[in-house]
Amino acid sequence: MSKASKHYKFINNETGNVIYFLSVAEDNSHVKETLENTKHKLAMENGIYIENIYYIEVPENESAKQ
Repeated sequence: MSKASKHYKFINNETGNVIYFLSVAEDNSHVKETLENTKHKLAMENGIYIENIYYIEVPENESAKQ
């Protein structure tokens, strides 16, 4: 059986586009750190001001559709 995980999407606030999807194991004690590191990485790689990127948790019923 696979481990339970939470799913997140990172959104460019200027365009409203989803720029990245990330799944993190629920038992990961460093979820916030992982999310922030990913946010910084995306900003650098895409030349986007860091404050224009935010992330939200994808509801379980929505992640099943993807």
